[in-house]
Amino acid sequence: MNCKTAININKKAVASSFSKAATHYDQFAQLQRDIGSLLLSGLSNKDVQTILDLGCGTGYFSEKISELYPHCKMTCLDLSDGMLAQVEKKQLANVTCLQGDIDNLPFADNHFDLIFSNLVLQWSEDLAACLKQLKGSLTDGGKLHFSTLLNGTLNELTQAWKAVDLHPHTNSFLDLDSIKLQIQQAGFKKVSIKTETRVLHYENVIEVMRALKGIGANHVHGHQAVKLSGRSLIKLLEKGYLPFVNESGQLNLTYQVCYVEAEK
Repeated sequence: MNCKTAININKKAVASSFSKAATHYDQFAQLQRDIGSLLLSGLSNKDVQTILDLGCGTGYFSEKISELYPHCKMTCLDLSDGMLAQVEKKQLANVTCLQGDIDNLPFADNHFDLIFSNLVLQWSEDLAACLKQLKGSLTDGGKLHFSTLLNGTLNELTQAWKAVDLHPHTNSFLDLDSIKLQIQQAGFKKVSIKTETRVLHYENVIEVMRALKGIGANHVHGHQAVKLSGRSLIKLLEKGYLPFVNESGQLNLTYQVCYVEAEK
C-alpha cells in the first residue's frame, strides 16, 4: 500500500499552468467531461440549498449542477484565477466565484449540503487533511461526490520517459487502499467507491504531450529540467513508448479513475 499522502506541491506553479490552459481547456478536456458526467449522474434528486464545486475549472459542471439545482446557492472554488474568469463569463445565477486552495479551505463548518469535485483531489498536498476539511464543511447528512486518479495513471508515459533520464516527469498517484484509508480516517459514513480504467489513444508522442499541456496537467511536482530538446528528445520518447503502441499503431495512455460518494 502506498500510504504516503503528504507531498510538497508548488501551488503557484500549478495555478499558473492551469491559468495558461484556461482559454482552450475545454478543447482538450473530453476525458475530464466524460469522467465528470459519470460523477454527475450519481447526484441524488434530494433538494439541497448550498453547493461547493471544488476545483471548478472553467465551470463546465458548475453550469450543469446549476441546471440540476436551479434554486441552490453555489460556490465555485479554484486555485486558478484564469479558470475562474471563464466561469464568470457564464454569468450563472446564484453562483459565487472564489479563488482558493483545496488544502486550505476558507469555509465555516456545516456550510454545504453538497460538495462536487471532478479530478481535483489528486492535486492535494495532504489528502487526509483535505478530506477532514471537506467533511467539516458539510452539513449533517451532506454528501461529498468526487473523482480522482489512482496509481497507474499515465503509466505508459512514465515508462517512456525512462528512455530519456531517471528523473520524474509525471506525477504519482495514490493507490485505492490509501484513498479508502483516508476516507475512513476522515470519519465519513455510507461510503461508495467505484473504479474504472480508461485508455486514450494518440497518433504520436507530440499529441500526448500537447493533450496534457492543453488541460494544464503538465506541471510535475519536483520536476527536473530536461537537457535535451526538440527532435532528440522526441526520438528518445518515441523509443521509450514502443512497448505501448497498440495494434493500430497508436500510443496508449491509461487513466485509472476512482469515484467516491461519501456522507457526513
